Amino acid sequence: MIAVGLVACGPSSAGGRNILVITVDTTRADFVGAYGATLGVTPRLDALAEQGVVFENAYAPMPQTLPSHATLFTGLEPRQHLALENTYQLGSEFRTLAEVAQERGYNTGAFVGALVLDQETGIQQGFETFDIPAGLWNEARAGHPPQRSAEQVTEAALDWARDLDSDEPYLLWAHYYDPHADNAAGFEPPRRHRSQVNMKEVRKKVRRSASLAGSLSPDQRVEYWAQYAAEIRYTDEQVGRLLDGLAEEGLLDNTLVVVVGDHGEGLYEHGIKAHGVYLWEEMHRVPMIFVHPDGEFAGHRVAGRAALRDIEPTIKQLAMDIPSAGGDELGLDLWAHLPSTDGEAAREMPDRPIFLERPHFDRDRVRRRIVGVDLTKENAYGYLTAVLMGRHKLIRHPDGTTLRLYDLEADPQEMTDISASEPELTARMAGLLEAWMEGYAVGAPGEGVEISDERRETLKALGYLGDGH
Repeated sequence: MIAVGLVACGPSSAGGRNILVITVDTTRADFVGAYGATLGVTPRLDALAEQGVVFENAYAPMPQTLPSHATLFTGLEPRQHLALENTYQLGSEFRTLAEVAQERGYNTGAFVGALVLDQETGIQQGFETFDIPAGLWNEARAGHPPQRSAEQVTEAALDWARDLDSDEPYLLWAHYYDPHADNAAGFEPPRRHRSQVNMKEVRKKVRRSASLAGSLSPDQRVEYWAQYAAEIRYTDEQVGRLLDGLAEEGLLDNTLVVVVGDHGEGLYEHGIKAHGVYLWEEMHRVPMIFVHPDGEFAGHRVAGRAALRDIEPTIKQLAMDIPSAGGDELGLDLWAHLPSTDGEAAREMPDRPIFLERPHFDRDRVRRRIVGVDLTKENAYGYLTAVLMGRHKLIRHPDGTTLRLYDLEADPQEMTDISASEPELTARMAGLLEAWMEGYAVGAPGEGVEISDERRETLKALGYLGDGH
């Protein structure tokens, strides 16, 4: 591993509660027991859910690691913070949660599972210790950056935590990458965790998926899903080891715990393998759990839609007593929409539009990820975008004319496009999307990306950058 030392800003004496942020890469909500899964692979996350607040419909803004993490740590949408792809960079002009914490006297440490989040991305801002895997981005990894196991992330985080002064608050971020497919063949979970997956329930889950497409046989589909579930089982175990280790050191007292997925994963539903090329629910609905140090709202569940951009203002309010800036363009303080302690009724989560998007750089990358269906024309170079309002979701293709509307209550697997039968609703939601895109106009995918020549060539070879971009 490599620990990157950063220059600290002058701390204030304000302090606050400890903050533990755990991000589980490539983790779908519907594989977590607290979200209704019956696979038995998330006992520790399920226990946390009983101690805290579960946001049942939480959304990542983009099915990509850096854009979603930049949103988490800034409270801004990707079109605001401009880290629109893993190849982009979060600019130093954007103030992160870690920088705020550091200025208030926090010890700040980040422990990252893969070099998709290295110091070149800008996500290290505010972390005095930024601990990453060894290696270089251009090392041959079958299309993936160097990574390390969840166990190694846990050990690095605990080693750092053991040296903390218990009188000083800390912000600890642990990023677990294991549920991300390791190579072109798929997932490689530890054998022990593969044996812990409830195969009967996996088969049931596969059978209930109406959108599966591609050349895999029924048995291959079941095995692919089981391997993914086993990766989540392993990660869940390591989340538990981290929590137990911090508790043994007396470092979970007065600690706000947040666990969230950065995006989901396509398991051949809608003909999509992996993530990063489409905006289906399985790629955007993620687990999001908050555990308050005082046990507030333990076991509470929130059905209204939440977003990753809500995490930063909620943490600042709960841990550092910094009120939310508010406004439609910023994330919500989620705690303000929970029941008050004096018995007043809960403030309803607003039915605000939730925007999703994905830049597409070239057709070749799309073609490699889409199997069994022909969406390459609709997913050509440009921005694929979507908006959720009420029970509906509208997807707008980069061509600007192809629109698909889904009723998520009647059709949660997004099988039936109802845009032709709902022209007024389609037009209204399309207007929301167009206004949002115009309000946060960005250049074409790949424009103005400042990265090293070495990384540029590597990313072009992997399909992240098209020819001429």
